[in-house]
Amino acid sequence: FVRRTKGKRDRLAPLLEETGAALADYILRARPKVDSPYLFLSFTPPVGPFKYASPVSRIVRKRLRHGGVELGRVAGAHLLRHSLATQLVRQRTPINEVADLLGHRSINTTALYVKVAVSQLAEVALPFPGGVA
Repeated sequence: FVRRTKGKRDRLAPLLEETGAALADYILRARPKVDSPYLFLSFTPPVGPFKYASPVSRIVRKRLRHGGVELGRVAGAHLLRHSLATQLVRQRTPINEVADLLGHRSINTTALYVKVAVSQLAEVALPFPGGVA
């Protein structure tokens, strides 16, 4: 259960078993021992919830660089979201399911991710009537 997402809404999201195991490990071994209802906390004093996305984006960029990932123009926390959507589209997940997972209210917002599937669109394109001009 995810509270107060970017769209200021609560929603349910699937949790893979390995993700659940990683979260449990974080809670048991790494999370600062403070009384806070928030799951993810800043290790930088004062320890508490992240107030903005920028520290999370810095952490993501640092870990990606550490993993040898080339960082382009879009790098940070949003890159993870974009990568997930791109992979789902490439795997031919129905666009409405991708929209639900991302929490998009409008299918038009999710449709932006379809542009990455141009090669797949070419596979199903019908020949131009009358041949090539």
